[in-house]
Amino acid sequence: MIFQNIELLETDKFQYLLIHKNGSSSVSKCIKNFNITNRINLNKIRWTVIRDPYERFVSGLKYDLKKNNLNIEEIDITELYNSMTNVFTRERRHVVHTSSQVSHLINTHVNWYVELKDLNLFLKMHFNQTEHCNANDENIEISIDKKEVMKYLNFDYYVYNKILNSQYLWKWQMGKIF
Repeated sequence: MIFQNIELLETDKFQYLLIHKNGSSSVSKCIKNFNITNRINLNKIRWTVIRDPYERFVSGLKYDLKKNNLNIEEIDITELYNSMTNVFTRERRHVVHTSSQVSHLINTHVNWYVELKDLNLFLKMHFNQTEHCNANDENIEISIDKKEVMKYLNFDYYVYNKILNSQYLWKWQMGKIF
């Protein structure tokens, strides 16, 4: 059984851990000359973007509904809790965008975390450009029970808050990391 299916964009300077619905399309447009790998290179700086778990869940749900031309009333939302992307479907670029961002972080030895709200500053400082992709998903209206979703996101919030209060959270005052 494969628990985790990570995807890293690797350059000669760093590895970027891709977590869908955390600005990954914007980041990938800014990175030039990268290879996609699933092997962690401990000799390179590894970074990723984190996002508020509830905001990410809703954004992922909207994205998947739009992609599959479905309405919220047509699906069983409880099936999304604890869902993960399967290796075989990921190879065909089918990803469960509501899966926990924590599942991407386990044993990936991330050196730096960038909060989504700081991503444009990070991209500007490191790549001298910014991109903003997939913002049109936010126009989709859905009605879900936030209390019910928050039960599912307890562990995500625990990890997210630990990262926000850690020395590994990048802030613009720290300057470039690579």
